[in-house]
Amino acid sequence: MATRKRTLRRANDRAVMKLAKDLERLFLLSPGGAPERAIAITSPAEVEVIARSMPCPVCQGELRIDEHAAEVHGATRVRVARVTCLICRRNRSIYFALPGATLS
Repeated sequence: MATRKRTLRRANDRAVMKLAKDLERLFLLSPGGAPERAIAITSPAEVEVIARSMPCPVCQGELRIDEHAAEVHGATRVRVARVTCLICRRNRSIYFALPGATLS
């Protein structure tokens, strides 16, 4: 018996969703994906330039910067760029660290 088109389409959709979930997990483990793996910068002015130049880890689309803020995580101050992909509309945070930005 031949497989129905709908069954094939649903199986393909599940595979695409699984791939997107795996790519998102991989991004969280890469530099900038978490405060513990913040990207080293020399000036806060670099945050938006670097964040804008990064592609979306899921669809490789362009990222729009929604917010650039400073946060404290543990004993470290980090800069955070909150971004949204213009294609897949996923929101994420990219973390950056300035040298000497630890709290005493």
